[in-house]
Amino acid sequence: MEFILVIAVIVVLCLIIGVKAIYLIAAAAALAGLIYAASLLLLDFFFVRLLFSKKHKAVFSRIDKSPRSSFKVAYYTIDETEYPNVFPEEGFFRSKFYRSDRKSTVYLTKNKKYVYDKFSCATCTIGFLFTIATAAAVIIILR
Repeated sequence: MEFILVIAVIVVLCLIIGVKAIYLIAAAAALAGLIYAASLLLLDFFFVRLLFSKKHKAVFSRIDKSPRSSFKVAYYTIDETEYPNVFPEEGFFRSKFYRSDRKSTVYLTKNKKYVYDKFSCATCTIGFLFTIATAAAVIIILR
């Protein structure tokens, strides 16, 4: 929320000092491109980490605050040890997505700090595919 407020203040100040609207539009497009590129790089990083993780059977245990952030994450139990998920939990359909009555397949990272559940795997894979599609589109456009 603060990010949007800062951008609004900068835009108002630029308009007051007489910056042309076309420059503000170009700056907004550049900022959107940078945010998109940064999110794709982050998803690629997590995808590579996923490739080097090990498959385990786990049981969903609870949803609680992450030890590294303020988001709530799902916790899974593997061999009596509880691990947090790498991404925040899905707020909608919580009872359908996270069920403790059956085992699910998760991927435990090499350093054994967190797991990737099926939703995290899907997020990383789709992000990686978007990176490939974006790179192909940039190459085709710049040709």
